[in-house]
Amino acid sequence: MSVYLAIQAAFFFSVAHIVIRRGLVTSNASTGTILSIVISAVVLWVLAPFMVPLSSFKTPAVWYFIVAGVFAPATGRYFTFLGIERVGVARSVPISNTAPMFSSIMAVVLVGEKWTPQNILGTSLVILGIVVLSYTRTTHSNWRKIDLMYPILAALSFALSSNLRKLGLLMVNLPLMAAVVSATTALFVALVIHQVQGGWRAFTLSRSSFGWFMAAGLAHTAALLSAFHALSIGKIVIVDPLVGGTPVLTLVLTTVFLRDLEAVTLRVVAGAVTTVVGSVLIMTV
Repeated sequence: MSVYLAIQAAFFFSVAHIVIRRGLVTSNASTGTILSIVISAVVLWVLAPFMVPLSSFKTPAVWYFIVAGVFAPATGRYFTFLGIERVGVARSVPISNTAPMFSSIMAVVLVGEKWTPQNILGTSLVILGIVVLSYTRTTHSNWRKIDLMYPILAALSFALSSNLRKLGLLMVNLPLMAAVVSATTALFVALVIHQVQGGWRAFTLSRSSFGWFMAAGLAHTAALLSAFHALSIGKIVIVDPLVGGTPVLTLVLTTVFLRDLEAVTLRVVAGAVTTVVGSVLIMTV
């Protein structure tokens, strides 16, 4: 069941990335982050009273979910959107989804997992994939190599958040409660980020972008719930690489729905596939 839920999460994350790219045409990453997280928090709080006891929010495990929410979906999602805005979906998303590599390193420290030669090979492939992606240019936009730091920071944020979520779920196995706390924390962090970036003066929203961001928020909510439920019944080493398959799905959807905005070249595909294969090798030992 955890495998199915992880794949489902990957699908919804891919859908969210595609619709976010459409919304960013007439808006910006900060606005998209705020709206999508607001939608996630509202939907989750509407569901919570019907599905989890409110007393469960008093558990000490809630602090794990609060800190996890700071890193993802808050800063992780913001860096993902910023990466999409600066270097495009096809290049940014595969890099941000190297999170399984970083989460496995953290799992060695936090959970006591072991490394094998397969992990080393996987790490090498991930690095190779990032290098291939960094030397790729599309004909539809210009970008700077330094902007690749945004999807990398997103990957680090998601990896740390995943480990914190698992530690919390080991204490209290209530994935919806965990998702509610993380999304609420993420909303406050996103508002702080938005204020630092210029406050409401930087809030750019058109009618079309509002619709796209609404759709992205719903897709992210479905993905978040799927990921939390998968993590609650499965291991990080199984769930994370499957969710990390998002780039492959994203590339397929990009080819179909974003032809007018991005060109997916053979090198982009090779870099994305190499990155995903490396992430899977790291975790599936």
